[in-house]
Amino acid sequence: MKKPPLHVFAGNAPVGSITRSDVDADTFLFDYRADARAEGAVSLTMPVRADQYDSMAGLLPVFEMNLPEGALRERLRLQFAKAIPEFDDLDLLQIVGSSQIGRLRYSLRESLEENVPTQDLAEVLTYRGSADLFAHLLERFARYSGISGIQPKVLVREVAAPGKVTHRGATHIVKSFDPNEYPELAANEFICTRGAQAAGIDTPLVQLSENRQFLVVDRFDLAADGTYLGLEDFCVLDARRSHGRYDGSYEAIARRMNDYLSPRTLSRANEQFALMVVYSCTVGNGDAHRKNFSVLYRHPDDEVSLAPAYDIVSTLPYMPRDTLALELSGTKAFPDRTRLLKFVRQVTGTTSKGAERLLDQVVVGVNTALQEAADYGRGHPDAAAFVERMVATLRAGLDRVAA
Repeated sequence: MKKPPLHVFAGNAPVGSITRSDVDADTFLFDYRADARAEGAVSLTMPVRADQYDSMAGLLPVFEMNLPEGALRERLRLQFAKAIPEFDDLDLLQIVGSSQIGRLRYSLRESLEENVPTQDLAEVLTYRGSADLFAHLLERFARYSGISGIQPKVLVREVAAPGKVTHRGATHIVKSFDPNEYPELAANEFICTRGAQAAGIDTPLVQLSENRQFLVVDRFDLAADGTYLGLEDFCVLDARRSHGRYDGSYEAIARRMNDYLSPRTLSRANEQFALMVVYSCTVGNGDAHRKNFSVLYRHPDDEVSLAPAYDIVSTLPYMPRDTLALELSGTKAFPDRTRLLKFVRQVTGTTSKGAERLLDQVVVGVNTALQEAADYGRGHPDAAAFVERMVATLRAGLDRVAA
């Protein structure tokens, strides 16, 4: 039996629908509604038009962007195995469609309902019980978590304080990790993010739980007025599906920024992007791939800016032979100062002195991360092995960029 279309909403307004092809079950088609307006475009790469958009096997990149991966995807597969025995990407999008990162939502109904359960974040941040709290969060919030990434994570809605506007959708990301595979990963990201902030890089607010098992991240795509901003990563903007996240180069992302960012925001975005890449290289982040860089906008005809930096971790403490996620100057080897200065000048158009200034900012940020790691080690002696590897990685990074 033919499955019904999945209705697509942009900024809470219905704009089109996704259907399965009658010819090929793996091909999905997207049609805009006849009354869709330009600001209702689902992507900067997909302007409103009368013709169908043909996925040519699999979902189009903007619809695939937030599909759950890893533990979250497996949890959903098991949870809905009886109801949806033939589970494909469109079914998965249907399940998590009412709660997504960005401004797009999906529903089998022609009206949109978004009512994510609430969670007291203070409970997450102060939890000291013996039960697996993340398993509980996964049980409650998996179907409301349209978010990609292999690291275990869910979208949750914070309990509103008295007098505070109550959002119907998710307000935060809660991340966990497998301690056997990536010990202290939440602390790793917390330390790296604090260092990035000190380097002058825009980041979301992050909080580390007292038991060190969770990282709580404020959603930066949630505007102050309660609306969700459009967000597209550089897989989508380069017409790649998620499996292409490790293809290409940082220079190619910078060139693509010129195609999509607004003239008023481009100069600062180029500087921010250069700082993000140099900082990731210096802290030993081998996972700064295409999906970890994004743009933000209210609607496609409005101003487009570079999103804050997110998912910043040091991978070298876990994988000493790791490489860069993307090429820089034609190689994935971690770069020295000369290559980084060349990259900064190429991306920003600044002078040699200006490039030196940006590298100096990164050094300040990495030294801040180094201090954060040392403080963490003193406060948590049982994490000594991780801290030793983290400190060694950060010092090696500073040696690479030293003048």
